[in-house]
Amino acid sequence: MTAQSTLPPGFKLWLQLLDLGVLDIDASYVLSGANVPLHGATPQNHECRPCLMIEGLLYHLDKGLILLDMGSREDIIQSWDKEFLECAPPIKATGAGEIGDVKAVVMSHLNLDHAGGLKHFFGTGKPTFTISKNEEIWCHEYELKNAFWASATGIDAGLFLPYYLRTDLLNWKTISENKVELWKGFTVHNCPGHTEGCLVTELTFPISDTVVMTGDLFHVKENYEDGRPQRFLMRDYSQWFQS
Repeated sequence: MTAQSTLPPGFKLWLQLLDLGVLDIDASYVLSGANVPLHGATPQNHECRPCLMIEGLLYHLDKGLILLDMGSREDIIQSWDKEFLECAPPIKATGAGEIGDVKAVVMSHLNLDHAGGLKHFFGTGKPTFTISKNEEIWCHEYELKNAFWASATGIDAGLFLPYYLRTDLLNWKTISENKVELWKGFTVHNCPGHTEGCLVTELTFPISDTVVMTGDLFHVKENYEDGRPQRFLMRDYSQWFQS
């Protein structure tokens, strides 16, 4: 692979505008050692953590509108957490276009809170727009295989759901390497731990330099700043530390 290039002039990133809500979660899911009583210690208040649900929307001169993750759909929002928001209204609010204008989606991983919104790209019942297989859905090969396996066997039940893992209605694209520049200035890294094929996105801007979108590699600041791993949401501690 050639040396990593910078993003071309005109590349724009909308991230702060795509706020998909907040999930209040037991701290033991996202931080190892949280809510674990110590022998002889005074009982502590049970800790919860608010986790922001954020999606990235980018415009690339060569590709057009690109989404980083898809968020959830209405059925997941209703059954899991009412504070979740769909991705379509925040996309429209940016003024960059609507969800039907998206040319590619880069999935950090395929858990339902990140990938449930893929349903937008094939529609069932009352589809949002015409069914199309033109939009590219990118993820790591390991992630796609694991998601289909988990969905088919019931392993990790509730994290991967069959309704959005469709081979007939989605234009899946995978990478197999640990590092790939998908488009100029747009590089993805395989950083397993939370899931087997987690992708971290590295954007190299000509002026503001590098922006890294870590996805669920880090859920809370202690994961990154203190090197404390997740707990129940972790699938491989050794791989996470190496990532």
